[in-house]
Amino acid sequence: MMTLKAMHQSGAGDNVTPFSGFTDLNQLSQVLKGATRPASPTTVSNIIELPLSQNKKALKSYLREKLFPVNHDIRTVLYKTLAKRIECNESMFGSQLYNDFIRETFPDTSSQYSEIPLPNIVDAAELTYFYLNDEGIQTLHKILACIALHFPQVSYSPVLGIAVALFLHYDDDPAQVFSHACRLIFASSKQAHYLDISKLETDASAVLLKDLSQRYTSSSHKSLLSLTSDPLTVYREWIRCLFHGLPFTYIVVLFDMYLLEGYKSLYRVSLAILKFYRKMGVSSSTDIVNAVFQFVEGIESRINVNLLFRKAFGFKMPPSKDVKKLHRRIQSNLSQNPVNTTELKHYRNPWTYFSLVRDVQSDIVNETLLSTLYCHIPEQFALYKPKVVFSTNVNGYSLQALYSYSGEMEPTILLIKTTGDEVLGAYLSSPLKERRETSGYFGTGETFIFSLQPEAQIYAWVEVAPKKEDPGRDHQKNSKVLPPVKPPIKSGKGITLPPIRYEVSLTPNTPQPRPVSESVSLPPLVGVSCSPSSQSSLKCSELENDNEKRNMFIMASETGLAIGGGGGYGLFVDTSLRNGQSQRCATFANQPLVPHEVFVCSVVEVLVFVKE
Repeated sequence: MMTLKAMHQSGAGDNVTPFSGFTDLNQLSQVLKGATRPASPTTVSNIIELPLSQNKKALKSYLREKLFPVNHDIRTVLYKTLAKRIECNESMFGSQLYNDFIRETFPDTSSQYSEIPLPNIVDAAELTYFYLNDEGIQTLHKILACIALHFPQVSYSPVLGIAVALFLHYDDDPAQVFSHACRLIFASSKQAHYLDISKLETDASAVLLKDLSQRYTSSSHKSLLSLTSDPLTVYREWIRCLFHGLPFTYIVVLFDMYLLEGYKSLYRVSLAILKFYRKMGVSSSTDIVNAVFQFVEGIESRINVNLLFRKAFGFKMPPSKDVKKLHRRIQSNLSQNPVNTTELKHYRNPWTYFSLVRDVQSDIVNETLLSTLYCHIPEQFALYKPKVVFSTNVNGYSLQALYSYSGEMEPTILLIKTTGDEVLGAYLSSPLKERRETSGYFGTGETFIFSLQPEAQIYAWVEVAPKKEDPGRDHQKNSKVLPPVKPPIKSGKGITLPPIRYEVSLTPNTPQPRPVSESVSLPPLVGVSCSPSSQSSLKCSELENDNEKRNMFIMASETGLAIGGGGGYGLFVDTSLRNGQSQRCATFANQPLVPHEVFVCSVVEVLVFVKE
């Protein structure tokens, strides 16, 4: 049997596949297992021309009747034609907008950008790449980044990334895919709702699905009520069930209908799934959300694609324009009475800073990690390029050298890479030269500590965090969990690619850092009494109340550099720049930045902001 890859490369007769160069054809051939056969170009021409003048009703009936398989050549023209049918204001975008973005952001076409950050408009946990190859995944990230940069009204859209991924499976032109995605975003049709672009709209869609279920599949809704007191927890997972649970062969057919009818087609299939689940599912499940998802994952062995869609098309739902009006009404109600759901936090877009930090000469961070951190740098300084002014790989392992090279500058970023591959550090709002004027703490409330690998978190000053009744959980209110810089890539069901690791090479003459052991002498913690005769440790502050402890920002002495205090050091490195520790402290109410509180430094750097 000829593989899909061979079909893709062949130009003869029936050995043609519609898939683009962005797909992993080997993985696809395993999924399809030769169950369907691509049609020849002649067959495509004879089947349908899909003229733009063809009325929607006739086209809908035709697609419902045919249910073209995944590798049918009709999709070489189908998605392009259906996307162009979506009414929108084309003056708001164009393929040239994407081409300009690529030229400005990636000017060096010979360079391989192996890790393109995912913008915050999509949640990494809700995005699936299906069967895109590495180039396809990076292209997907670029298209989403371009959308996030140019269209700030798109704050959260779980379907957008999925739509772009499916377009890329059948289209070799990223600029054209970008244009298709924009048509979904700016659709002006009064007949169909194509895309949720905010958390509020997404919640409204989940509530609308619940209302439709109550009306058109009341028995299924009652079944959910018998299993859970809050059925909305199931309806909130509807996008994940559809695009993460259904087999790819079902998803592609569903996407045909979506491009023609918008969200109404997604509601139809969701209702059909709930109806089949009531008849065939595990009605006594204790975890109803996962039970429904597992049912959808295994649907192929119970319900074939024709039966599922026949059931979906059988619902006598209201016209699309009425469904859209219902969605708007629910959205308006939710804006005044929001659904009790976990609030998604959105931060400044890392793509705003990607080109700014791209040329940083760091042995610790690349442009992806640094652009993520830049989202939390005070905006007046995030306008400037970063520059490494001190590195242990160049200037040696000496705290005095660090003071010498960076002490006069403000603000600065302290970066540390440990021998365990953790990346952590601090934003220092004041120059380290202020250590000469005080034996205690100095600095301002803009100082914060952070980790970037393996988990990205920001710990800001507690005084700028909202109050909470339980002081024992301050770290939860003050910690900002950032989106993963590079989540494990799911290129197909059951396939997970590991995140890229960054190796730091020390110079040939640089000795390897020695491991931390119990004999390493670390300074006493702030707030713990220490002997006056101890001259080698940082001076202990005798503080009388928690308010003073929360104002401990930076302490720099001849024996160590500490950021944060009160009960422990948020971050500390000793005079050799070899050994460090991170503990919970009153200043940031943080959790330790490393698992065992102590660490060995592999590389230490200081970055400053350079005005051009």
